[in-house]
Amino acid sequence: MANNEITTGIGLRRVRIALRDTDGTILVPAAQAVGVGYQGIPVGGALAFTLTVPDPQRVTARGDDRAYYTFQLPPTDTPSGELRVSKTSSPVIALLSGTSVFGTSPIRKIGFATDKQGDEKAIILWGTRQAIDSDENSINFGQQVWQTYILLNSLATVRPAAMEDAAIGELTYSIAANDSAVDEFGDPFTVLVNGFTKSPYIMVVTPKKLGIDAFVGDNSETVFTLSNAVTYYTAGGVEVYFDGVIQPSGWTCTAGVITFAPAPGTGVKVIAEYQFD
Repeated sequence: MANNEITTGIGLRRVRIALRDTDGTILVPAAQAVGVGYQGIPVGGALAFTLTVPDPQRVTARGDDRAYYTFQLPPTDTPSGELRVSKTSSPVIALLSGTSVFGTSPIRKIGFATDKQGDEKAIILWGTRQAIDSDENSINFGQQVWQTYILLNSLATVRPAAMEDAAIGELTYSIAANDSAVDEFGDPFTVLVNGFTKSPYIMVVTPKKLGIDAFVGDNSETVFTLSNAVTYYTAGGVEVYFDGVIQPSGWTCTAGVITFAPAPGTGVKVIAEYQFD
């Protein structure tokens, strides 16, 4: 058995969201500088991130006054989830609901239950927690690792925090997790490699915290700066994809800066996944 295949996690450390592009990866805002990594925006004050996988349909065949077989069929519902937070972030609410933060600073305003409800855009959402390798036969037994859930194609609606005496208001994001045919790199799932062709979310186990940055090439820029300094650069510690295709060569990574030779082409979606402290 490979290392980090049996793990035990606790808590919730950080959650980020980004709009989902048509290629199934993080949508990079048009205003983002070419060589600067975009890792979505943080959802501050994360308290709990729960995911519910629907039960399969069970149909029991009966006859001769007894049940003699139960069929198990695909579920009729999609997975759902809930993210509870203690901080109310207007930019996050605006991103999820397709609205805008308005008002003249320092007064800021955001709408709830607007006429945009039901037209929310698809998002990619990922939450990370601390864990340990709990396989007693592993050489890493007892060592710290990190578990990350990546929701690949979700929709979210916002329920405002209640105002209650002597209680911290908790804002809730209600999540519908839809299937995706590609992973966070835009690489299609296959039965040969993954054992399936569609999934709404995946779990990633890493020795350090997981970072995901997206860029768009312009056929000129060769220096791409990640959002966090890479601290774990061994085999598999950094992965780079161009439009869903892994790039095993043609780049180097030093202190959180990836240098390409040659430059990624115009419009090429570059996804870098890496580990940091």
